[in-house]
Amino acid sequence: MHVHPETFHAQIHLLSLWQCGCYINAQNIINIGSALGIELPFKKRSSLLQTLLLHVKESQQEQRFLALMCDLLNHKAQTLQLHMMDYPKAALFMQPCVAKIEKTKYLLNREFALSTKDENA
Repeated sequence: MHVHPETFHAQIHLLSLWQCGCYINAQNIINIGSALGIELPFKKRSSLLQTLLLHVKESQQEQRFLALMCDLLNHKAQTLQLHMMDYPKAALFMQPCVAKIEKTKYLLNREFALSTKDENA
């Protein structure tokens, strides 16, 4: 197994506004969990996401989780892009957020594609 020099930790990345580029709230996590068939109690985002990621791995729903999370991130990026059109002076602040969302999607794709390949090997 090839180990990347810069380890990507999905949970830490998704909880960090600075790294992810958008805020993923507790209700977003609960909605994704519900779509994946797990009822998550309403509590701290970190606990919710940790429980959700554990469920995803145990139930081998990585691809479904990836699709749902990318849909959420696409929606948040689209909202930011609409705000940039409405408020051009704010674009300087919002553009890096959109770029971080794209990077987050790339990193999630890489992580969950690798975990699926490792299980199939």
